[in-house]
Amino acid sequence: MLRFDDLQLFVRSADLGSLSAAARVMDMSAAVASAALKRIERQLGARLLARSTRSLRLTAEGEGFLEYARAALGSLEEGRRLLASSQDRCEGVLQLSAPSDLGRNVLLPWLDEFQQQHPQLTVRLLLGDRIADLFRQPVDVALRYGEPEGSSLVALPVLPDNRRVLCAAPSYLQRHGEPQQVEQLAQHNCL
Repeated sequence: MLRFDDLQLFVRSADLGSLSAAARVMDMSAAVASAALKRIERQLGARLLARSTRSLRLTAEGEGFLEYARAALGSLEEGRRLLASSQDRCEGVLQLSAPSDLGRNVLLPWLDEFQQQHPQLTVRLLLGDRIADLFRQPVDVALRYGEPEGSSLVALPVLPDNRRVLCAAPSYLQRHGEPQQVEQLAQHNCL
């Protein structure tokens, strides 16, 4: 596979008419530049530049390859610019998963303001109390209560002051008993 910097060196050498001048512009030694040129010529199986101690010129193969090298470098630079510009703005689709109550009470008001600030971004909010499987479901961000268990995913506290409380009617506790440990809640009717 041709290296990006080798292509750059070839194009600069052709433009400047000098391998050593291209090496200086690219901040590399003449020996490194010479090795890079030999590498690209070996990979292509063609001599691109005819060089002596005092002159450098494109070979017929070099002239033919130069336009493709320029086009390849131009395409790579255009792709780099596209990626760099897209990092400065939010666009596309963002899929969020959140517990129902958190989505209704906290996220919906915030999302209205967020979407006004980022009109190119479409937000899909998936509300539910099941834990989202980020590998199998099309979810970019999942908000959940509690600590993640054994996860290789990145977890950050979003609402550290959001406290949850458990409430029960006195008549329910008389009929079913008062749970003493969190694990006992699984045997109770909870909303």
